[in-house]
Amino acid sequence: MVRIRHYSRIVAAAMAYMTLALSSSQGVVHAEELCSVVPTSYSAAKTTYPNLATALGTLEQYSIAAWYTDRMSTNERSSLLSSITSKCSEDSRMTIVVYGIPNKDCDAGLSTTGTVQSTSDYQTFLQELATAVGDRKVLYVVEPDAVGLLANDGCGSSAGYLDNLKVAVKALSANNNAQLYVDVGYWLLADASNTAKVASIINELGGSGTVKGITVNTANYRSTDEVSGYCANFQTAMGSKDKTCIVDTSRNYHGSATSAWCNVKTAGIGKPPTSTTGVSNLDYFMWLKPPGESDGVCSDTSQSLAGTKAGDFYNDGFQSLWDQGYFVSEKGMTTIPGSSSQATPAPTTTGGSSAAGTVAPAGNSSTWTSATPTPTVTPATTSTSACERLLVL
Repeated sequence: MVRIRHYSRIVAAAMAYMTLALSSSQGVVHAEELCSVVPTSYSAAKTTYPNLATALGTLEQYSIAAWYTDRMSTNERSSLLSSITSKCSEDSRMTIVVYGIPNKDCDAGLSTTGTVQSTSDYQTFLQELATAVGDRKVLYVVEPDAVGLLANDGCGSSAGYLDNLKVAVKALSANNNAQLYVDVGYWLLADASNTAKVASIINELGGSGTVKGITVNTANYRSTDEVSGYCANFQTAMGSKDKTCIVDTSRNYHGSATSAWCNVKTAGIGKPPTSTTGVSNLDYFMWLKPPGESDGVCSDTSQSLAGTKAGDFYNDGFQSLWDQGYFVSEKGMTTIPGSSSQATPAPTTTGGSSAAGTVAPAGNSSTWTSATPTPTVTPATTSTSACERLLVL
């Protein structure tokens, strides 16, 4: 009888252990802590527009990706890197957009200036970043617009984008704790031929280092569901689901029923940055374009707000994004007091995924004292008549 009781206890303990293990494996996955710095435009906006303080303060609790660009001076870049590495904890993952490829924006020519004018300059630019980050956890969004200007038989080929992207992948993936996602315009992934070209480029870049996937919808308005479909197209072209995607949710809460991209009236702030997206092929929701920073001076149409200079804080635009976005619609927060939004009523169907919002990570609300570059990346097939500026950094 004693022996039976002994074995019964062993069996019971084993079953309890297995139940605990199974429960853990099926439990809620904890979101990775993402970290960055607060855009300078927000600090100034809270002073200029006191009625925005609560809304801006809410957004500041989340990681709005920092832009590391050659349009900044060496001292400004150093200040940015010092700020983000000192304020972000070792356990968090820093989020940085890298924008400095030689001859960038070779099509429109609006952002060609900067300190990086050659591959040698680019190597120095990248090494400054890699040295500052060291072996810390970091997520890099690599060179917005570059693949778009390379894959679509554009000027990126003659401008040497492929070779320089290889330089970037090699330098940045030397850190085993770095995750690299190469930016790809969503419109390329809507076409099978162009998607195949994107897959070929990503495969070639993989020979220079580790590329985890691609970023889609940077500074744009496409819904999360739509982007997941584009990511599936990409994975089909790759012949594997090994590489996954990131979506910029900063302004995509309602998606966009048209190809409009300039200060879209129906837009709303999307779901906050998180690694628990609830979408199998999307690794992260991220805010790459700071909500409230203008796409440029647009024609005031049924689709677009008038706007201000690209990258400047746009009060009416921010109020529209907040009032029509995630925090008001799903978290019960109030609209902005005294709102004078010019927005038209938003669609009733949101484009976001069904993933629940996450609690903002702590310890990531430091302020970066240099201007935050915020490009608006548009498809080559989109008319520019509605907006005077495409990309200003």
